[in-house]
Amino acid sequence: MQGLAESSKMLDRGGDPTVRQLLSSLIFNPNDGTIRLNGARIVMQRASALSDLRRELVRLLGEKEARVFLLRLGFMSGRADARFVRTGWPNLDLGDAFTAGTRLHTFSGVVRVETVFNSYDFRKKRFSAEFLWHDSVEAAEFSKTRLASDPVCWTQLGYASGYASEFFDTLIVYKEVECAAQGHSHCRVVGKPADGWGAQDPEVVLFRERIDVADDTRPIPPLRGSAGRVTEASLSGMESLVLMPVLEKLDRIAAMALPVLITGMPGTGRGSAARYLRRMSGFPANDTRRIVGMQVDLALCTEVARAEKTARRTPSRELILIDSVETIPAEIQPHFARAIEEGIAAGGPRIVAVADERCAADAPSPLRELFSVLSPITVRMPTLAEREGERVALARSMLPVLATRMNLEPPCFEAAAEELIEAELWPGNLRQMRSVLIAALDTQTNSTTISAAQIEAQLTRFNGSSASDSHQPGGAPIHPHQLLESEGFSLNALEHALYAAAMERAHGNLSAAARMLGLTRAQLAYRMENAPHCKTTGHNEQMGFPPSGGVV
Repeated sequence: MQGLAESSKMLDRGGDPTVRQLLSSLIFNPNDGTIRLNGARIVMQRASALSDLRRELVRLLGEKEARVFLLRLGFMSGRADARFVRTGWPNLDLGDAFTAGTRLHTFSGVVRVETVFNSYDFRKKRFSAEFLWHDSVEAAEFSKTRLASDPVCWTQLGYASGYASEFFDTLIVYKEVECAAQGHSHCRVVGKPADGWGAQDPEVVLFRERIDVADDTRPIPPLRGSAGRVTEASLSGMESLVLMPVLEKLDRIAAMALPVLITGMPGTGRGSAARYLRRMSGFPANDTRRIVGMQVDLALCTEVARAEKTARRTPSRELILIDSVETIPAEIQPHFARAIEEGIAAGGPRIVAVADERCAADAPSPLRELFSVLSPITVRMPTLAEREGERVALARSMLPVLATRMNLEPPCFEAAAEELIEAELWPGNLRQMRSVLIAALDTQTNSTTISAAQIEAQLTRFNGSSASDSHQPGGAPIHPHQLLESEGFSLNALEHALYAAAMERAHGNLSAAARMLGLTRAQLAYRMENAPHCKTTGHNEQMGFPPSGGVV
């Protein structure tokens, strides 16, 4: 490979290995289609591939999580290159090996690095540096479509941090203070040890919790307070499906410093929505408190209503997540409603409340006042019965996560099992689906697939109907005496009406109807086949049933 003649001075600038030496150690072998740099295989691709990757990550994960992904990717690449230089050129001066990172950056075509200052002492772990980045590939590709509001060189920033961290054996954090994608003539980055930025610096917190991975074969470290659960990154695929109906709204309201009410039936993913909103709002785990409604007291009311000048921390950096807000003691509810209103005006902590939509609909007066304060910005999680066409995808995403937790090889669903999963209304929502899949996995032997029979057997165990149906509107249940006193009452007619109502509610799904009635599929099929085919019109109305045989 050859560089431009007028740029030959750049090829020899800096310590070893210079850019010229790097070029001389680059070998293309047409026999096996490999390109090797000092023996290590590398690949060559168009710059637009990185912008395509970035765009797809933002689309799938959102901008903040996409930034985390690319920062981590760059960080691990920087660490790997630092090791490559130290092992590939073992006799290098340590200072030359360290500054080789800037030359590798230039050599790879990613950016041309100009040093403003670079002060370091490896023994004392002291480091401070500032560089100008010219012709950054990330900035150039981004600015082809529009100007950026924030710096965009995420992968390069992660690379610089990872490379330096490997040499100092401590976390080095680079920040991009100017970016060409914002309209500047070049990018400007500043780097120093994490402690030099301050322990509570948002970027330091991000690097320590999400970016600084010592070995790319180790699992991604969870955020603080998340021990004992699957990390957020490993759940992102499943969470994106769970939150798909509300994801756009959550992204839109994340930056608002106002209360949010998340409602829905149990098991619809209300907790996932609250956690996602917290992450997208930029609140670190240590600035988020999660409490249950019954724990709310007058002391918390005072704290929520506090003015900014009395806050222990900056109000915009604190979030209080209240689960089961409907369980707040009745005598506290009006005080808490007023505290939230005062907190909105005074800049108090942000409140994210999670509520059961059935309680929100039929709330008594004090709770209704509280809901009116919380509900201007409401996110409702739909039930699985409302998510037609999405139920199989949710089960597919949930299955490998559960199998991994159970130390099993993830199986797949047979076609009939997927048909059953999609046809089932799942009254217990995601909670019921999770229980059914765990139990089905537990019954696996050596098979690599899960059958419809396995799903159906577990659906009989976990019918999920009691919790959801107990609060259904539609009036009080019919008393047996009313039935006996009704004109023309017939036990056969009642039995037939129940079968018809269950079949209608299950949209003709015999297995689902049987589970509603506490029967097996075979039992219901037999009883329907042998039940007297009496006329139900008139009898249903006399017994208090809708003419259609509707909801039981």
